[in-house]
Amino acid sequence: MKKSLLLFLLTALALPLRAQTAQEEIASDPAKAAGLHYAYPGPQTVQMPAPRGYKPFYISHFGRHGSRWHIGNRDYIAPYETLKKAREASALTPLGEAVYRKVEVLEQDGEYRLGELTRLGVKQHQAVARRMYAAFPEVFGKGAKVVANSTLSPRVMMSMFSFCNELKSHNPALEIDLNSSRRDAPFVSHRAKAKGPLSYDPKAEMQAFSTATTHPERLMDALFADKAYLRDSVDARELYWQLYYVAEMAQNNELDSLALTDVFTAEELYSLWAVDNYKEYVAIGPDPRGREVVVESSKPILAHILAKADEAIASGGRGATLRFSHDSYLLPLAVTLGLDGCLGEAQGPETCADVFATYRICPMCANIQLVFFKNRVGDVLVKFLLNENEVGIPLESDLYPYYRWEAVRSYYQSQYQL
Repeated sequence: MKKSLLLFLLTALALPLRAQTAQEEIASDPAKAAGLHYAYPGPQTVQMPAPRGYKPFYISHFGRHGSRWHIGNRDYIAPYETLKKAREASALTPLGEAVYRKVEVLEQDGEYRLGELTRLGVKQHQAVARRMYAAFPEVFGKGAKVVANSTLSPRVMMSMFSFCNELKSHNPALEIDLNSSRRDAPFVSHRAKAKGPLSYDPKAEMQAFSTATTHPERLMDALFADKAYLRDSVDARELYWQLYYVAEMAQNNELDSLALTDVFTAEELYSLWAVDNYKEYVAIGPDPRGREVVVESSKPILAHILAKADEAIASGGRGATLRFSHDSYLLPLAVTLGLDGCLGEAQGPETCADVFATYRICPMCANIQLVFFKNRVGDVLVKFLLNENEVGIPLESDLYPYYRWEAVRSYYQSQYQL
């Protein structure tokens, strides 16, 4: 009897746990409904040690800026103005009044700060740099060559400064070559264009999916006491989306007490995210219909990654290449590299969430790291980190999550004719 019970327990423990669906994840953590605006959660796994005899010597990094305020005035002002006018007309319920007061504070908080890095964004990059230094101190030892490049965006430059200052705080002798120039655009912010007209209408497709999936009626009814005013003076669907965009950003300002996610049901938050998620899947994700443009956008970045890695190997030295950019370049790069979780193909918008989730791949401060190791005879291995978690690529490896660099380089060169 005891032996049978033991066998049962061992068998149960050996069975893989069912992964949570996106809907379950968002229900348990509403902040994830922010998608690309999800505040960086930090690494979720522990890294595997390198094979015996291999030491780290070089890191190739591509990072998104950290948490920021919304980019456009409309994101804060439009819902504030709508609710303000309704309040002046005595059209709001007590819940509507409470939502108005929160939106008012968030609108004031975002004034003159559109698109800027928040304090949380600074701390995110400091934390990534701190963990990088702690995990791979050999890379930043004596004689290390570290080069950092950013786009011209102030929030990206501030992210670079925050990251690099943190590295230097651990090694004041470390010299970092900081750069922000249009000349660097090919490997930090390259964007390709479609070669001809699209065979589909993504805007119309998105509108149809949104109309069928998102339903503002319950929330609007809860916010507005005067139904005639709601019907005649408010674009309910537009306000619904505006409140979603305001709700999801409070986490990036460390203003969680003002988050409006609690005014939405779990199903409403999920449906709003699902539409937004599919939009990114089509625009800069692995949608096969737009994959060619996504890959062409990333090829110059990938070519730079390969070239700089080869330079580091040939030099026999140590160091890092640090690139700082935006989600619209990091997500295509993740797709082009073929990182785990970034290649799923949806069978229509309704199934996109089953294979692709923005908050897992490209939250604020998202980063891709290629960490290189070598042994005494010069054999080079590399592993891939997405948001500081080890991930695989579409290539067999007898040392997973480590790959032989010669095989990796040959794979990408042949795959993309680099």
